[in-house]
Amino acid sequence: MRRTYLIVLTAALLSAACAATFDFRREELFEDMSKRYGRLIRWSEFDTARPYLAADAPAERASVPASVRVADYEVKQVAYADDMRRTLQTVRITYFKLDNPRLRTLDDLQVWEFSADKGAWFLKSGFPDFQQPSE
Repeated sequence: MRRTYLIVLTAALLSAACAATFDFRREELFEDMSKRYGRLIRWSEFDTARPYLAADAPAERASVPASVRVADYEVKQVAYADDMRRTLQTVRITYFKLDNPRLRTLDDLQVWEFSADKGAWFLKSGFPDFQQPSE
């Protein structure tokens, strides 16, 4: 009886350790992908960043006006869902438009979801809304 108990306990602990390792890898992958996406946005490489968007991202946020240039991109907050399949990230973006060099700032709430099929994170919320009124 005691031996069976130890075997079951060991199996449960190993299972929990594997799940924690998987979550850690998923978190690492998110950090890597969101940093790469952030660099592309920071350099106004919107076409190159398009593959990071989820297929069902809002159509109105699937493109960026050609006149937008990003001056700064700063991650302010990251929050993971309990199941590590969804992440909310708040980013402060400073940008300008070529026809008006006044700097503007917006806080972009990004919703990222993990796709187990593709083994990657995708941005469900779309590109930042550079059309919104800013500070």
